Amino acid sequence: PLDPNYPRQRLAYMVEDSGAALVVGDDLCDSSSGSLQTNPKIYPPSSSLAYVIYTSGSTGAPKGVRISHGNVVNFLLSMQEQLSMGSRDRLLAVTTLSFDIALLELCLPLTVGATVDIAPAASVVNGERLIARLEQSRITVLQGTPVTWKLLLDSGGQGMESLTALVGGEAFSRELAARLVGKVGRVWNLYGPTETTIWSTRWPLAE
Repeated sequence: PLDPNYPRQRLAYMVEDSGAALVVGDDLCDSSSGSLQTNPKIYPPSSSLAYVIYTSGSTGAPKGVRISHGNVVNFLLSMQEQLSMGSRDRLLAVTTLSFDIALLELCLPLTVGATVDIAPAASVVNGERLIARLEQSRITVLQGTPVTWKLLLDSGGQGMESLTALVGGEAFSRELAARLVGKVGRVWNLYGPTETTIWSTRWPLAE
């Protein structure tokens, strides 16, 4: 996944390093050429590559992490069970596609017939807009980094009493945890390196 908002140099590096033969994007598809194929019938084995996610590069050049279809399915089935998500749930997707936790937001609800509401980029960095979106869309599940949850709490955090909060991606401080517990219905602290397919551990927080 390539986030158009990433620096051009990083995007170019990821395309070259991965050896990608094809890039699919909104402005790159030409249906008039006659070569456009919609809904192709592809049935990859579970061991085949599902995606490559690049690390931040904090220890040097970003490294591509290869994740198989089997890993992804295993993760999604596990999260179904752990979170008890159902068809009446509504999840607000706020994460960039270039961060692997976006896969939970986009795919997990669909595996149980739940709803995915994709937040506009402008609302993700604005606490008041994000709260308004939660209320208007009747969101029941939100995954975010501690930065996102702090943004919501600093903006009042109204109307989150029935929300399931998934927190991960960064260190989750005791102070922030204490503020969040009691404001929402459930809080899950999640952790996992990219190499182990998104989240590897989870822990429910209580008052």
